[in-house]
Amino acid sequence: MPEDLIEQIKELCSDLSGQAVDAAHYLINNPDEVAFHSMREIARRADVPPVSLVRLAQRLGFPGYSDLRDRFIAKMKDRQQRDKVSLQRNQQSAQALISRKGGGIDEFVDSFFTAELDVVRQARAHLSAEKLNEAVSILSEAQKVFVFGRRTAFTPAYTLAYTLRKARPNVILLDGPGGAPEGGLEDLSPGDAFVAVTFAPFNRLVYGLTERAARAGARVIAITDSFAAPVGEFAGRLHFVAQTSGQAFPESTLGAIAIAHLLAALTISNIGEPAQKRIRENEQFLVGSGEYMLNGKPSRQRQ
Repeated sequence: MPEDLIEQIKELCSDLSGQAVDAAHYLINNPDEVAFHSMREIARRADVPPVSLVRLAQRLGFPGYSDLRDRFIAKMKDRQQRDKVSLQRNQQSAQALISRKGGGIDEFVDSFFTAELDVVRQARAHLSAEKLNEAVSILSEAQKVFVFGRRTAFTPAYTLAYTLRKARPNVILLDGPGGAPEGGLEDLSPGDAFVAVTFAPFNRLVYGLTERAARAGARVIAITDSFAAPVGEFAGRLHFVAQTSGQAFPESTLGAIAIAHLLAALTISNIGEPAQKRIRENEQFLVGSGEYMLNGKPSRQRQ
Protein backbone atom coordinates (compact mmCIF):
# COMPACT_ATOMS: atom_id res chain seq x y z
CA MET A 1 0.00 0.00 0.00
CA PRO A 2 1.16 3.59 -0.54
CA GLU A 3 2.75 5.24 2.48
CA ASP A 4 0.38 8.23 2.40
CA LEU A 5 -2.67 7.50 4.54
CA ILE A 6 -5.16 9.21 2.24
CA GLU A 7 -3.79 7.26 -0.73
CA GLN A 8 -4.19 4.05 1.27
CA ILE A 9 -7.84 4.85 1.88
CA LYS A 10 -8.41 5.76 -1.78
CA GLU A 11 -6.84 2.47 -2.88
CA LEU A 12 -9.07 0.56 -0.49
CA CYS A 13 -12.26 2.23 -1.76
CA SER A 14 -12.57 -0.10 -4.75
CA ASP A 15 -12.99 -3.03 -2.33
CA LEU A 16 -15.58 -1.31 -0.12
CA SER A 17 -19.33 -0.93 -0.41
CA GLY A 18 -22.28 0.76 1.30
CA GLN A 19 -21.57 2.79 4.44
CA ALA A 20 -17.92 1.75 4.44
CA VAL A 21 -17.51 3.74 1.21
CA ASP A 22 -19.27 6.73 2.78
CA ALA A 23 -16.94 6.57 5.78
CA ALA A 24 -13.85 6.33 3.56
CA HIS A 25 -14.94 9.23 1.36
CA TYR A 26 -15.54 11.39 4.38
CA LEU A 27 -12.03 10.79 5.72
CA ILE A 28 -10.54 11.45 2.27
CA ASN A 29 -12.38 14.74 1.87
CA ASN A 30 -12.11 15.96 5.48
CA PRO A 31 -8.82 14.72 6.95
CA ASP A 32 -8.41 17.75 9.21
CA GLU A 33 -11.63 17.00 11.05
CA VAL A 34 -10.47 13.55 12.14
CA ALA A 35 -7.83 15.07 14.41
CA PHE A 36 -10.25 17.48 16.05
CA HIS A 37 -13.41 15.41 16.61
CA SER A 38 -14.39 12.20 18.33
CA MET A 39 -15.27 9.04 16.44
CA ARG A 40 -18.98 9.55 17.19
CA GLU A 41 -18.89 13.11 15.88
CA ILE A 42 -17.10 12.06 12.69
CA ALA A 43 -19.65 9.26 12.26
CA ARG A 44 -22.49 11.76 12.73
CA ARG A 45 -21.03 14.15 10.17
CA ALA A 46 -20.40 11.35 7.69
CA ASP A 47 -23.90 9.96 8.33
CA VAL A 48 -22.59 6.47 9.10
CA PRO A 49 -22.67 4.31 12.27
CA PRO A 50 -19.47 4.49 14.38
CA VAL A 51 -18.81 0.82 13.71
CA SER A 52 -18.21 1.68 10.04
CA LEU A 53 -15.21 3.78 11.09
CA VAL A 54 -13.91 0.97 13.31
CA ARG A 55 -14.19 -1.56 10.48
CA LEU A 56 -12.53 0.85 8.06
CA ALA A 57 -9.61 1.29 10.46
CA GLN A 58 -9.26 -2.48 10.74
CA ARG A 59 -9.35 -2.88 6.94
CA LEU A 60 -6.44 -0.43 6.87
CA GLY A 61 -4.50 -2.63 9.28
CA PHE A 62 -5.06 -0.70 12.52
CA PRO A 63 -6.22 -2.42 15.73
CA GLY A 64 -8.99 0.16 16.13
CA TYR A 65 -10.21 3.61 15.18
CA SER A 66 -8.12 5.42 17.80
CA ASP A 67 -4.95 4.16 16.12
CA LEU A 68 -6.19 5.43 12.76
CA ARG A 69 -7.01 8.81 14.34
CA ASP A 70 -3.50 8.97 15.81
CA ARG A 71 -2.10 8.70 12.29
CA PHE A 72 -4.23 11.64 11.18
CA ILE A 73 -3.10 13.66 14.20
CA ALA A 74 0.54 12.86 13.47
CA LYS A 75 0.19 14.14 9.93
CA MET A 76 -1.81 17.17 10.98
CA LYS A 77 -0.12 20.53 10.45
CA ASP A 78 -0.95 23.50 12.59
CA ARG A 79 -3.86 25.72 11.63
CA GLN A 80 -1.70 28.53 10.34
CA GLN A 81 0.10 26.22 7.94
CA ARG A 82 -3.17 24.73 6.68
CA ASP A 83 -4.56 28.19 6.01
CA LYS A 84 -1.38 29.06 4.15
CA VAL A 85 -1.79 25.98 1.97
CA SER A 86 -5.40 26.94 1.28
CA LEU A 87 -4.39 30.46 0.29
CA GLN A 88 -1.80 29.03 -2.09
CA ARG A 89 -4.30 26.77 -3.86
CA ASN A 90 -4.04 28.62 -7.18
CA GLN A 91 -0.25 28.37 -7.21
CA GLN A 92 -0.39 24.67 -6.36
CA SER A 93 -3.02 23.97 -9.01
CA ALA A 94 -0.95 25.77 -11.63
CA GLN A 95 2.21 23.93 -10.57
CA ALA A 96 0.44 20.57 -10.83
CA LEU A 97 -0.69 21.40 -14.36
CA ILE A 98 2.74 22.61 -15.41
CA SER A 99 4.40 19.46 -14.07
CA ARG A 100 2.18 17.37 -16.35
CA LYS A 101 3.25 19.07 -19.58
CA GLY A 102 5.70 16.30 -20.45
CA GLY A 103 2.91 13.78 -21.13
CA GLY A 104 0.83 13.49 -24.26
CA ILE A 105 -2.41 15.38 -24.77
CA ASP A 106 -4.50 12.19 -24.82
CA GLU A 107 -3.03 11.08 -21.51
CA PHE A 108 -3.79 14.45 -19.97
CA VAL A 109 -7.36 14.48 -21.33
CA ASP A 110 -8.04 11.01 -19.92
CA SER A 111 -6.56 11.97 -16.55
CA PHE A 112 -8.52 15.24 -16.49
CA PHE A 113 -11.89 13.62 -17.12
CA THR A 114 -11.16 10.81 -14.68
CA ALA A 115 -10.44 13.37 -11.96
CA GLU A 116 -13.56 15.42 -12.79
CA LEU A 117 -15.80 12.35 -12.80
CA ASP A 118 -14.36 11.42 -9.42
CA VAL A 119 -15.35 14.86 -8.12
CA VAL A 120 -18.97 14.11 -9.08
CA ARG A 121 -18.83 10.61 -7.56
CA GLN A 122 -17.52 12.06 -4.31
CA ALA A 123 -20.35 14.61 -4.26
CA ARG A 124 -22.85 11.77 -4.65
CA ALA A 125 -21.29 9.87 -1.75
CA HIS A 126 -22.41 12.44 0.84
CA LEU A 127 -26.03 12.70 -0.29
CA SER A 128 -29.00 11.17 1.49
CA ALA A 129 -32.68 11.10 0.59
CA GLU A 130 -33.62 12.64 3.94
CA LYS A 131 -31.28 15.61 3.49
CA LEU A 132 -32.35 16.16 -0.12
CA ASN A 133 -36.06 15.98 0.69
CA GLU A 134 -35.70 18.57 3.44
CA ALA A 135 -33.72 20.96 1.22
CA VAL A 136 -36.14 20.53 -1.68
CA SER A 137 -39.12 21.20 0.59
CA ILE A 138 -37.52 24.49 1.66
CA LEU A 139 -36.63 25.52 -1.90
CA SER A 140 -40.17 24.71 -3.05
CA GLU A 141 -42.14 26.35 -0.26
CA ALA A 142 -40.08 29.34 0.91
CA GLN A 143 -41.59 32.69 0.00
CA LYS A 144 -38.23 33.87 -1.31
CA VAL A 145 -34.99 32.07 -2.10
CA PHE A 146 -31.70 33.98 -1.88
CA VAL A 147 -28.54 32.49 -3.43
CA PHE A 148 -25.01 33.80 -2.88
CA GLY A 149 -21.58 32.71 -4.05
CA ARG A 150 -18.45 34.62 -5.04
CA ARG A 151 -15.51 34.04 -7.38
CA THR A 152 -15.34 30.37 -8.48
CA ALA A 153 -18.31 29.56 -6.24
CA PHE A 154 -20.41 32.03 -8.24
CA THR A 155 -20.82 29.50 -11.06
CA PRO A 156 -22.82 26.89 -9.08
CA ALA A 157 -24.67 29.71 -7.28
CA TYR A 158 -25.72 31.22 -10.61
CA THR A 159 -26.66 27.78 -11.96
CA LEU A 160 -29.01 27.14 -9.04
CA ALA A 161 -30.58 30.61 -9.06
CA TYR A 162 -31.07 30.70 -12.84
CA THR A 163 -32.68 27.26 -12.94
CA LEU A 164 -34.92 27.80 -9.92
CA ARG A 165 -36.08 31.16 -11.29
CA LYS A 166 -37.48 29.39 -14.35
CA ALA A 167 -39.60 27.16 -12.12
CA ARG A 168 -40.74 29.46 -9.31
CA PRO A 169 -40.96 33.18 -8.50
CA ASN A 170 -38.93 35.18 -5.97
CA VAL A 171 -35.50 33.66 -6.54
CA ILE A 172 -32.82 36.29 -5.90
CA LEU A 173 -29.19 35.88 -6.90
CA LEU A 174 -27.14 38.19 -4.68
CA ASP A 175 -24.52 39.80 -6.87
CA GLY A 176 -22.20 42.75 -6.34
CA PRO A 177 -23.01 45.60 -8.77
CA GLY A 178 -21.78 48.72 -7.03
CA GLY A 179 -20.29 46.60 -4.27
CA ALA A 180 -23.54 46.09 -2.37
CA PRO A 181 -24.62 42.41 -2.65
CA GLU A 182 -26.21 42.66 0.80
CA GLY A 183 -28.88 45.02 -0.53
CA GLY A 184 -31.14 42.17 -1.58
CA LEU A 185 -31.36 40.90 1.98
CA GLU A 186 -33.35 43.96 2.99
CA ASP A 187 -36.42 42.06 1.77
CA LEU A 188 -35.62 38.85 3.65
CA SER A 189 -38.33 37.50 5.95
CA PRO A 190 -38.31 34.68 8.53
CA GLY A 191 -38.78 31.37 6.76
CA ASP A 192 -37.15 32.49 3.51
CA ALA A 193 -34.36 30.31 2.14
CA PHE A 194 -30.72 31.33 1.86
CA VAL A 195 -28.30 29.19 -0.16
CA ALA A 196 -24.60 29.88 0.51
CA VAL A 197 -21.91 28.57 -1.84
CA THR A 198 -18.26 28.89 -0.83
CA PHE A 199 -14.98 26.98 -1.20
CA ALA A 200 -11.75 27.06 0.81
CA PRO A 201 -10.29 29.55 1.56
CA PHE A 202 -13.83 30.38 2.63
CA ASN A 203 -15.25 33.74 1.67
CA ARG A 204 -15.71 36.19 4.52
CA LEU A 205 -18.56 38.08 2.81
CA VAL A 206 -20.50 34.87 2.11
CA TYR A 207 -20.11 33.91 5.76
CA GLY A 208 -21.24 37.34 6.95
CA LEU A 209 -24.39 37.42 4.83
CA THR A 210 -25.20 33.81 5.72
CA GLU A 211 -24.94 34.68 9.39
CA ARG A 212 -27.16 37.72 8.85
CA ALA A 213 -29.75 35.64 7.00
CA ALA A 214 -29.74 32.94 9.68
CA ARG A 215 -30.22 35.48 12.46
CA ALA A 216 -33.14 36.96 10.53
CA GLY A 217 -34.84 33.57 10.52
CA ALA A 218 -33.95 32.26 7.06
CA ARG A 219 -33.49 28.52 6.46
CA VAL A 220 -29.87 28.08 5.37
CA ILE A 221 -28.60 25.58 2.81
CA ALA A 222 -24.85 25.42 2.20
CA ILE A 223 -22.84 24.02 -0.71
CA THR A 224 -19.11 23.88 0.09
CA ASP A 225 -16.05 21.70 -0.42
CA SER A 226 -15.58 20.73 3.25
CA PHE A 227 -17.70 19.84 6.24
CA ALA A 228 -15.37 22.17 8.15
CA ALA A 229 -16.65 25.20 6.21
CA PRO A 230 -17.72 27.90 8.72
CA VAL A 231 -21.11 28.44 7.04
CA GLY A 232 -21.93 24.85 7.96
CA GLU A 233 -22.84 26.01 11.47
CA PHE A 234 -25.85 27.84 10.02
CA ALA A 235 -26.88 25.08 7.60
CA GLY A 236 -26.70 22.20 10.08
CA ARG A 237 -27.73 19.00 8.35
CA LEU A 238 -28.47 20.90 5.12
CA HIS A 239 -24.77 21.18 4.33
CA PHE A 240 -23.89 19.67 0.95
CA VAL A 241 -20.23 18.93 0.31
CA ALA A 242 -18.49 18.46 -3.03
CA GLN A 243 -14.72 18.26 -3.23
CA THR A 244 -12.98 20.71 -5.56
CA SER A 245 -9.64 18.92 -5.93
CA GLY A 246 -9.91 17.74 -9.52
CA GLN A 247 -7.50 18.91 -12.24
CA ALA A 248 -9.40 22.06 -13.20
CA PHE A 249 -7.83 25.44 -12.50
CA PRO A 250 -8.10 26.99 -10.02
CA GLU A 251 -10.49 24.35 -8.63
CA SER A 252 -13.20 22.04 -9.87
CA THR A 253 -16.76 23.33 -9.52
CA LEU A 254 -18.26 20.28 -11.21
CA GLY A 255 -19.42 18.58 -8.00
CA ALA A 256 -21.05 21.75 -6.67
CA ILE A 257 -22.72 22.39 -10.04
CA ALA A 258 -24.04 18.82 -10.04
CA ILE A 259 -25.55 19.39 -6.59
CA ALA A 260 -27.08 22.68 -7.77
CA HIS A 261 -28.63 20.94 -10.79
CA LEU A 262 -29.87 18.09 -8.60
CA LEU A 263 -31.54 20.43 -6.10
CA ALA A 264 -33.16 22.38 -8.94
CA ALA A 265 -34.38 19.23 -10.71
CA LEU A 266 -35.89 17.79 -7.54
CA THR A 267 -37.49 21.13 -6.71
CA ILE A 268 -39.13 21.32 -10.15
CA SER A 269 -40.42 17.77 -9.69
CA ASN A 270 -41.74 18.68 -6.25
CA ILE A 271 -43.51 21.86 -7.38
CA GLY A 272 -45.13 20.02 -10.27
CA GLU A 273 -47.62 21.66 -12.62
CA PRO A 274 -47.09 25.26 -11.42
CA ALA A 275 -43.41 24.86 -12.31
CA GLN A 276 -44.31 23.37 -15.68
CA LYS A 277 -46.67 26.27 -16.43
CA ARG A 278 -44.06 28.88 -15.48
CA ILE A 279 -41.35 27.16 -17.54
CA ARG A 280 -43.68 26.91 -20.55
CA GLU A 281 -44.56 30.61 -20.34
CA ASN A 282 -40.91 31.56 -19.99
CA GLU A 283 -39.91 29.56 -23.05
CA GLN A 284 -42.75 31.03 -25.09
CA PHE A 285 -41.59 34.51 -24.13
CA LEU A 286 -38.00 33.76 -25.11
CA VAL A 287 -39.04 32.34 -28.48
CA GLY A 288 -41.24 35.38 -29.13
CA SER A 289 -38.45 37.77 -28.15
CA GLY A 290 -36.15 36.47 -30.86
CA GLU A 291 -33.60 35.23 -28.33
CA TYR A 292 -33.14 31.94 -30.15
CA MET A 293 -31.68 31.40 -33.64
CA LEU A 294 -34.24 28.79 -34.68
CA ASN A 295 -33.03 28.57 -38.30
CA GLY A 296 -29.35 28.70 -37.52
CA LYS A 297 -28.90 32.26 -38.76
CA PRO A 298 -29.91 35.57 -37.19
CA SER A 299 -32.78 37.25 -39.00
CA ARG A 300 -32.12 40.67 -40.49
CA GLN A 301 -34.45 43.45 -39.54
CA ARG A 302 -36.11 45.21 -42.41
CA GLN A 303 -35.15 48.83 -42.90
